[in-house]
Amino acid sequence: MPLNALFGSVLARLPARRRPALYFETLSNIGTGGYLTVFPISLVVLESLLAADLWYQMLLAMMFFGSNLLSPLVAYTGQRVSMRLLVIVPNILVAVLLLFTLAPGSGPLMFTLLVGGSFVVRVFPRVAEMNMFRVLYPASHRSMAIGWTKAVSAFSGLTITLLSWWWFAYYPDRYAWLYCLIAVQLCAAAWFYSRIPVRRRSMFLNPNPISPLRAFAVGSRAFFADRRFLGYQLGFAAAGLANHMGLYLVPKILNQDVEVSATGVAFVVAVLPTALVILSSPLWGRFLDSRTPMFGRGLFNAMQVGAFLLYGLGGLRSEFWPFVIGATLHAFSNGGGAINWLTGSLYFARSEQVALYNGIHVCLTGLRGLIGPPLALFLFVGTQRIDRLEFEGCGLGPLVFFVCAALSALGCLTMVGLHLTDSGPRDERYAHSP
Repeated sequence: MPLNALFGSVLARLPARRRPALYFETLSNIGTGGYLTVFPISLVVLESLLAADLWYQMLLAMMFFGSNLLSPLVAYTGQRVSMRLLVIVPNILVAVLLLFTLAPGSGPLMFTLLVGGSFVVRVFPRVAEMNMFRVLYPASHRSMAIGWTKAVSAFSGLTITLLSWWWFAYYPDRYAWLYCLIAVQLCAAAWFYSRIPVRRRSMFLNPNPISPLRAFAVGSRAFFADRRFLGYQLGFAAAGLANHMGLYLVPKILNQDVEVSATGVAFVVAVLPTALVILSSPLWGRFLDSRTPMFGRGLFNAMQVGAFLLYGLGGLRSEFWPFVIGATLHAFSNGGGAINWLTGSLYFARSEQVALYNGIHVCLTGLRGLIGPPLALFLFVGTQRIDRLEFEGCGLGPLVFFVCAALSALGCLTMVGLHLTDSGPRDERYAHSP
């Protein structure tokens, strides 16, 4: 089916007055999709093109993963600023930051701060877009709209990934132009999003708002009171920490120990994961519908164990093929893991607790994102010098991947235990209580 016919059939499923929203949001997601690949592409740039020290990749990873900690601020800011503006304006700011990578004399530090700063700013449109789905589409068509826009975004990201692969092969010294292209896409995305008709501007206003500190206290009490959710997050934390530790080390090992070119690093770090996540996500979606989130996460963690063992083997033997197989395995697990990450917390929450449980889940992800990268640096390096500061690490090198495998195995075992003792979704358990 031609793309325009497919797009027309998707629009036809919506009520007529909702179609303009999906039309413009689809065009907007073509623009924002390219940004999805900025983190892996930037790791390749820092390692293979700028020959940056590992601590720059560590800082970039902390800003990418740790930015999730700011997610609760979106709801708080949305009490004072239009949620649609929280999509439009930050996307333009992100575009400006990416354009500055073209500045002459921009070294590894400036590049890291510009791209990392864009990750921090991008938290606002990322969360605000999901909040806007409640306004733009009725519940009966919301999942279809989300699935369609995410698919469009993913294929746009794959296009930029493939372009970057080709670009690094022929124009490695002009990598900044790739970021300028993504910046132009983001500006176009902001313009298309501004065209979406929005009627319910007060949808996100809370007549009894509470301060962020009060919200944190309420969330902490709910988190520690729910033993099942606490166990689930502990299992999630072990394997999640492994990801935050190990993923940004792969380009360093490939370049330093395996001596792979920039295009080879880009293939393992960006092209292969992006393509396989897109291909596997629909299959995982059907599979997960009839399984508990603990079963799914346990399976993904087991696949992650295999991936990290292969990374460690490849690093120790300075061979490329284990990284290719490991990245393939990791990408397939991430295809389902992304779905599980978005929906898993809903299993434990009552309907009125969904926002609270999701907020806890996202904040813990951000906390792991701040801890994992520097912990990995400490374990990986021997003597490390950052400007005038020098410190001694453990010097494990590629053995760090085996630590990541052990953490993933711990997460897997935790999830298996929770699955075997599971009592069902929380709403179902409380539905029959007096």
